[in-house]
Amino acid sequence: MDDSQSLPMVEEPSHAATNIDREARRAATTTKIEDIIGSLVHDLVEGRRLSMPLKTRRQKPVEADAGSPRVLCFPGRTDMEAWRFAVVIRVLSIVHEALVNNKVITKRYIMSSWTFRSSEVTPRWALAIRAIFYQDPELFSKQSVVDRLIDDIAFMFEVQRSDLNVTAGAKGLVVGAFSLIHSDGSTMNMSAMLEGTLVPNLYDSDRLDISNIAWILVIEKEATFYSLASTTFYHDARIGDGIIITGKGSPDISTRNFLRRLSASHPTARPPPPIFCLADFDPHGLQIVSTYKHGSQALAHENAHLVVPSLRWLGLTSGDLPTDETSADEAGLMPLTGRDRKMAVQMLGRPAFAEGVEPQWRRELQAMVMLDLKAEIQLLDRREGGLGAWLTRAIEEGLRG
Repeated sequence: MDDSQSLPMVEEPSHAATNIDREARRAATTTKIEDIIGSLVHDLVEGRRLSMPLKTRRQKPVEADAGSPRVLCFPGRTDMEAWRFAVVIRVLSIVHEALVNNKVITKRYIMSSWTFRSSEVTPRWALAIRAIFYQDPELFSKQSVVDRLIDDIAFMFEVQRSDLNVTAGAKGLVVGAFSLIHSDGSTMNMSAMLEGTLVPNLYDSDRLDISNIAWILVIEKEATFYSLASTTFYHDARIGDGIIITGKGSPDISTRNFLRRLSASHPTARPPPPIFCLADFDPHGLQIVSTYKHGSQALAHENAHLVVPSLRWLGLTSGDLPTDETSADEAGLMPLTGRDRKMAVQMLGRPAFAEGVEPQWRRELQAMVMLDLKAEIQLLDRREGGLGAWLTRAIEEGLRG
């Protein structure tokens, strides 16, 4: 079990205050884009070479407020620079249109119909971020160019992706006895989704009712999620009702944002339900746990709005590995690959794994390297009672303190 203390929950600002702050950031972002375009038009009129700043995440991956922007020029010194200039201008123009028209661009759902709630004065568009790509596929060449650039623009303007009216369509899944309440009073009873559903994209005005929830469990793997959902593990007589979430491996922004909102949705009259995480015993599994709790380097500028400091790691740990004479193959153990070892060494140098930050994480990562072993969650199926019995005991222990 994770022996680190959970950080105290910070009270989230009211929905009204959050909406006001977000509208202010969106207005400021719109002004910044207009200033960039206005400056380019002025240079064009004056017959000067066009130039534009672009501050990218790769320049300073940990601190969002550091690093000097690079300057893109047109005509460029090379064909590649000219192409980058054109791509940035095209994406900025699309984002500006989304902000001015209150158009919301999502990553996964391709739609062109109005989505409207009765309490909203301004109707919303729901499009796919792929729609940005398809507006000019010959210019962008591939979807990943747009994805990276959206995050770089958010980083440069020191805002979240959602402040650009760009949201990430969810790949994660969730199941459990909770409700999603929209601003117009309509309610989605998520407990009716017996085998789970995609993690919902949340508006600031949406609320989550988790008043009956005793625990929240984050699972690394989709297959394990479905296994637990099919047995309704989230309705357990010994440990109470829970919520199970998976990001299907490395979590996307929507899954992280949803978990963050869950961690702040508890009634103030009682403590929040503890949040546990189960991942493979390998460097990648521990990295996933770290991303949920401490954030990622690639999205350092958004970490403050996505991290869940109270998350506790359940396992797998070295203590869960078999200690009998069973062969490694029979026990489900595998040697680390060269890539695993390189990743482990790199992780030991990161802030989340520094001495005194997450002592158990550091010890377990060092144990992986010394033992030259890794194991998957499925190893627990070999235990008496299988994964369900192991999880029930582990969560029961976690609920006691």
